[in-house]
Amino acid sequence: MVQDDCLCAPSVKSESWLMVGAAVMTAAFFAVVVFSPNALVDEDWEIVDVCLAGHNELVSHEHSTLRIFLDGSEVAIAAEIGIDDASCDGLRGIHTHDGTGKLHIETPRTMEAPVGAFFDIWGETFNENQILNSVADEDSEVVMYVNGELNDEYGSHAMKNNDVIEIHYRDKSD
Repeated sequence: MVQDDCLCAPSVKSESWLMVGAAVMTAAFFAVVVFSPNALVDEDWEIVDVCLAGHNELVSHEHSTLRIFLDGSEVAIAAEIGIDDASCDGLRGIHTHDGTGKLHIETPRTMEAPVGAFFDIWGETFNENQILNSVADEDSEVVMYVNGELNDEYGSHAMKNNDVIEIHYRDKSD
C-alpha cells in the first residue's frame, strides 16, 4: 500500500495557503502604516473644489510664495495655474497670475490652503518622496522649508499669509 505525503483533506491545504496569504497581506499593511503613513491618507482638501467667478465673492485673500529647486536650479511656476482650467471657468481657491511663484489664496469663506492642494490644482506631484518628476532615492531627497525653517509637513502644510515655501530636490550630501 502506498501512502500519500499528507493525509489531509484538500480543503486543509487550501486553508493553509489562505492563512499564509492573509499573514503576508497583514504584514504588508503593517509595513505601509509604519514606514509610510501618508500613503494611506486620501487628501480631500476643500479648497481644491473652490471656483470663483471673480473677486467679489471673497472672504479671504492671502498670498504665499512657492519656489522649487531641482538639483540647485530653480523651476519656474507657470502663470495662470488654476485660472479657467478644465475644472473651473474662473479662479480656483489657489492660483497664480504670473510666473513669479506668488500663490493667490482666495476663498469665499475661511478654509485651509495646504501646499498639496496647490499641486493638485496644478496637476503635479509633491510629497516627501517626490517633487514634480524628481523622485527621492538612496542618494537624493526632497526637503521643504517654510520661512527658512525645515518643515516635514510637506503637502499637508497649511499655508499662511506671506509664507515663503521652498521645496528642494537635492543630493543627500548637500
